[in-house]
Amino acid sequence: MKLLLSALLLLAPVAMAGEGVELPHRKDWSFEGLRAGWNKDELYRGYTVATQVCMACHSFKYVSHRDLMRVGFTEAEVQTLAKALNMDINAKLISGMDEATAKETFGKVPPDLSLMNRARAGGADYAYWLLHGYSEDSAEIAKYLPNGVPPGAHFNKYFPGHAIAMPNPLTGEGLVTYHDGTAASIDQMAHDVTTFMQWTAEPERFDRQRTGVFVLIYLLLFTLLAYVTKRVIWKDVKGH
Repeated sequence: MKLLLSALLLLAPVAMAGEGVELPHRKDWSFEGLRAGWNKDELYRGYTVATQVCMACHSFKYVSHRDLMRVGFTEAEVQTLAKALNMDINAKLISGMDEATAKETFGKVPPDLSLMNRARAGGADYAYWLLHGYSEDSAEIAKYLPNGVPPGAHFNKYFPGHAIAMPNPLTGEGLVTYHDGTAASIDQMAHDVTTFMQWTAEPERFDRQRTGVFVLIYLLLFTLLAYVTKRVIWKDVKGH
């Protein structure tokens, strides 16, 4: 049992500093721990922030509305969501901003967010704190950037180098309206969209973990069987 619990704990991601930037503390996520799973309401709220805020510039090119059916959405629900964006349920979530406009606005094409939580050290914690890292406080900016914020960049306490091309996407509360009436505070939106990004980064997370548990149980039983077989065989050999 101890072996199994230890293995399960190893399956959970380790919180790390985001690309060398020290993060305040590790967040509690519904997709981590022994009772982890994808929470449909969290994903729905995260999808709302992702499509109504993030997709103004960023894409999620590895997921479609149909993929949401894997986490509890019905076909009717995803049809409704896709229709609201004038999309087919099989189409990938692609930003309406073209590359030329993106380069003119930001100096480069904003990265796709599908796998971002897997690509960055710190994972979900990094994404969450990054959304909290923006500030216009001159004293705080001077602490991290004595020479000031470079032209075209924005200060972010938790971004490596503290100067990021992306402007603050969560500029205030109530940017979106949630399906369940949850208040769209900045912290809530950051939490929910980070959860959504974790799902887009590894939608097979719990399928993989369940498979891993069965493999560990199989290996444990195989080891016990091999040990018992060895004892029986060597008992007969020693008897001679």
